[in-house]
Amino acid sequence: MSSSETYVQALALTDQMLDAARKSEWDRLVQLEIQRERLLDQIREAAEGPPVSQEAGLAQRDLIEAILERDQKIKLLTQDWMHELRDILGSATAQRLLNKTYEPL
Repeated sequence: MSSSETYVQALALTDQMLDAARKSEWDRLVQLEIQRERLLDQIREAAEGPPVSQEAGLAQRDLIEAILERDQKIKLLTQDWMHELRDILGSATAQRLLNKTYEPL
């Protein structure tokens, strides 16, 4: 697989990650992120090799920018989810404390 194809696949996985985040499919998001990380490892290894043509470099830059743009959207969606999760956990903790406080002896 060429380096450019790897970037295209990474963008496709990022699009799927964004879709999962929008649908609150957190397990799917994590699995896709693991797959994408493998591709990013391949990209890092390829970067240590000979330089690509200027045209290929520009195409890769555009793909990286698209990936980063989507990553920002994913981050915002996951931050909302983390706030909701924090609220839920806080409520559960408060409920346990109330139950413990008012439990019959």
